[in-house]
Amino acid sequence: MNTEVHFLEGSILLQNGDLLNARQSYEKTLATDANNLEALYGLGIVCQYEEDYKSAKELFEKALQVGDANAQILNNFGIVSAYLGDMNSAKKAFEKALEEEPDFIDAQRNLAQVYVEVEEFTRGVQLYQDILKFHPTDVETLLAVAELYADIEDTESTKYLLEKVLEVEPENQKARRLLKALSSAK
Repeated sequence: MNTEVHFLEGSILLQNGDLLNARQSYEKTLATDANNLEALYGLGIVCQYEEDYKSAKELFEKALQVGDANAQILNNFGIVSAYLGDMNSAKKAFEKALEEEPDFIDAQRNLAQVYVEVEEFTRGVQLYQDILKFHPTDVETLLAVAELYADIEDTESTKYLLEKVLEVEPENQKARRLLKALSSAK
């Protein structure tokens, strides 16, 4: 089998959740083409799913060295950096991802979360507000902001946002659980 076939096979296996065989296909691709951008990225995703964040970060870093800056790779690099506690690298990666693709909502959300984690609350909240201005029904952002309001014990705002989540996704278990906890706290 040639490199392209191994890569395509790995991508299909990854989409189907078969991490073990996807890993093997990507590794076969990299054995013959160590700088194959897609295989580096794919194997990085496999490592990320397997919670091997150190290996994932190394693979994403190599992918970024091999190819042009790619918002998706930068976003994933930022995610694993954050999991490893390297918030500075995470922040830089998300910022660079947004330079490449300004409307990349996942990177926006991830950057907002990093700002909050490193106690740059004003920047984080502003970014969340910007997301909601253009995507008022983005459930992940609504939940994140609701949790921030819950942290500062603003019950009314928390309840409002959780109810808004349930308008968009009536079966959202997280929103239901948080609303129930809010009700029982009274």
